[in-house]
Amino acid sequence: MANGKRQGPVATGRSDRASANIPNVRRRGTVPIRRNVQDFEDPYIPEESYAGTVICRTCHAVHENERWSLDPKIYEEAVRTEGVQYVTCPACQKIRDRQPGGIVTLSSDFIPEHRQEILNLIRNEDERARNVNPLERVMEIEEDTNEIVVTTTNEKLAQRLGRALYRAYKGHVEYHWMGTSKQARVRWTR
Repeated sequence: MANGKRQGPVATGRSDRASANIPNVRRRGTVPIRRNVQDFEDPYIPEESYAGTVICRTCHAVHENERWSLDPKIYEEAVRTEGVQYVTCPACQKIRDRQPGGIVTLSSDFIPEHRQEILNLIRNEDERARNVNPLERVMEIEEDTNEIVVTTTNEKLAQRLGRALYRAYKGHVEYHWMGTSKQARVRWTR
């Protein structure tokens, strides 16, 4: 130290682990883009966007400006539009064909005494998801004594239900994706 200044790394008050580029570090801000993730196309979503205004025959969702909506005001306005087309939306097609994008299995001795709370949580998450994207829906809920199986139209809602169950009741959640499709299997146990 010829000039009296310290050489080498300077302590900043942060641990070496926090300053390193380690993926387990909790950071705020944007999440890094995942690379090498295979993009699976959904066969129920048309490659070309619909021209004009389109209404689903089954659920009355309206497709306008490349977006689906379940807003009743938009539906009432769309019905009065000339040249409106009627189709079956991708979510209703999946429900009709019984092709889930996600399967959530809940199994626990905890279920019988908290069944109504759990079902309310599932219905509330379904409603929240529909408000954001009408194509995300719960298809079916099958109940057994210590098990509930929920099928969803896409994998994102299945993941969302797994996170909501964990936040509300803790337990253990496992996420698995099928190798040849985007289908997610979520298992919650407690």
